[in-house]
Amino acid sequence: MRKILFASMAGAAAVVTIAPANAADLGLRPMYAAPPAFTWSGCYIGGNIGGGWGRETVSIPNLGQTTGVPELAGVSLPSVTGNTKGIVGGGQVGCNYRFAPNWVIGIEGDGEAADIKGDVTQSVSFTDPRTGGPNTVTGTAHAQTDWIASVTGRLGWTWDRVMVYAKGGAAWAGDKYSADLPAFNEHIATSVTRPGWTVGGGIEWAFWQSWSAKVEYDYYDFSTRNLALPGTIFGIPEVVPGINVKETISTVKFGINYRFGPY
Repeated sequence: MRKILFASMAGAAAVVTIAPANAADLGLRPMYAAPPAFTWSGCYIGGNIGGGWGRETVSIPNLGQTTGVPELAGVSLPSVTGNTKGIVGGGQVGCNYRFAPNWVIGIEGDGEAADIKGDVTQSVSFTDPRTGGPNTVTGTAHAQTDWIASVTGRLGWTWDRVMVYAKGGAAWAGDKYSADLPAFNEHIATSVTRPGWTVGGGIEWAFWQSWSAKVEYDYYDFSTRNLALPGTIFGIPEVVPGINVKETISTVKFGINYRFGPY
């Protein structure tokens, strides 16, 4: 009887000892934290690809300066406008800050390689003051934009993971210009970096915690620049000054951004 009582008491003690241990083991099970709440605040880096089109307007306000013929001083040629188009692709980096429940401000820098180009062949007639009669100049001009870059501010309005935004700031373009006048066996060409400004806007969708996609339209205005184009005429080196070129470009781009801290 004593042996049975002793065994019963030992068993009860073992149960009492094991139960807290099991309870402690249950308390050590790993806890899975919920993902952080979504926010547009933070920085991002990404890439883009799209297409662009532009307008190049060429004018010669003083044919005497351009040709070096004093008798043509003050004679201006009518302007000629050509269209360009092509593809663009590059990347962007920036930061956003949500300053109100639905409002976001930010800054962004982007740069794209471009192949936006076009040609125009035009015959321009004018009255030659040397003879008093008509004269005609026929030539082919070529314009090409190799790259576009900008630094802009952004302002966005959000619905949870969707943001509609506007942007604007400074822009630059790397351009090449050339012209051929077959009657004079003349070829002139130059490369320039043009400063300007840009405005645009788009819509961005955060389809994952750190990833978003966007579609964006941008308008670039590089104003009018007076250029001097070096080249040759009848094989003799020359520089042709006094050529005004006005340039505007539009682009539509699709982009992907990866967003990182601070959030």
